[in-house]
Formats: sequence, structure tokens, C-alpha cells
Amino acid sequence: MKELKTPVRITIADGKKIDAVAMGTVGLKLMDGTSVTLSDVLYIPEVEGSLISVAKLAEKDVVAQFSKDKCVFRYGDATVMEAKRCGNVYKLKTVGAFQNPDERSRTKV
Repeated sequence: MKELKTPVRITIADGKKIDAVAMGTVGLKLMDGTSVTLSDVLYIPEVEGSLISVAKLAEKDVVAQFSKDKCVFRYGDATVMEAKRCGNVYKLKTVGAFQNPDERSRTKV
């Protein structure tokens, strides 16, 4: 992660505005053993857990397909991530996240 010279103001779902203070690259280890690298990830100290911007993924040609119980993320013909619906949010099926992801990650978005 690299500290931002000027914080980026983010509006979250409840309308509250919070600041991102750093940006970097994060790798996710998925349940099937594959890894996905997310670039330009913002670090927001006030947020417990991680949020993924579907709009930012769409800018990188990732398609999110929502249904009542899950969301499937596709890049080209490949399914790269899947999230299960838990209440009003979709939670990615991961076994971990790490900074400085290995360059051998299978999918970069």
C-alpha cells in the first residue's frame, strides 16, 4: 500500500462519507485455490472488512451477474470470483487476502 498525498472521499451505502488514505494491490485466495489480484485498491481505516466496487471492476471489463442468492464475477469467459448473499450484502468466498500478491496470480483485475 502506498499512502495517498490527498485522501479520497468515499460515500458508503448508508450515505456516510469516509476517507481512503492509501492505495495498493491486494491478492485474494479463493475457495477453489486460485488467486485473484485486485489493483488500485483503496485502504479505508474506518471500514471493518473489505468492500469491492462493482463499478471499478466493470471499468476493467469484469461482469457482475447478481441473483437472489449469489453474485458471479466473470472476466471474459472465466468465472473469477463468486460471492454469497448474506442479508443485504454479498460476501466473497475467500480463504484469505494478502498485500504484495505473487505475480503468478492467475487472474488480475
